[in-house]
Amino acid sequence: MGGHVPAGLAVEVNASTCRMRGTDHVPIRCAALTGKIGQSVACGIYEWRPSPCHEFEEGCHACHQARSRHGLPPLDAMTAREILRIPDI
Repeated sequence: MGGHVPAGLAVEVNASTCRMRGTDHVPIRCAALTGKIGQSVACGIYEWRPSPCHEFEEGCHACHQARSRHGLPPLDAMTAREILRIPDI
């Protein structure tokens, strides 16, 4: 998991794969996720997050699916930028 995820947050699946604790049962909630879904959430280990989290971008298909599981509407790129306060490039 990138070698930097705190050991207590990672669960070994096999010799070459780990997953974040909390992502192996329903409802899925990563142990590193802080806050309340639908209001304000953040990754508690953002600087050390594993590679799958780097691929999960706000407004992507996986983001829409995750939001849908919680009864939330999809984010468009502008809304995501406003919520996350990402500066325009």
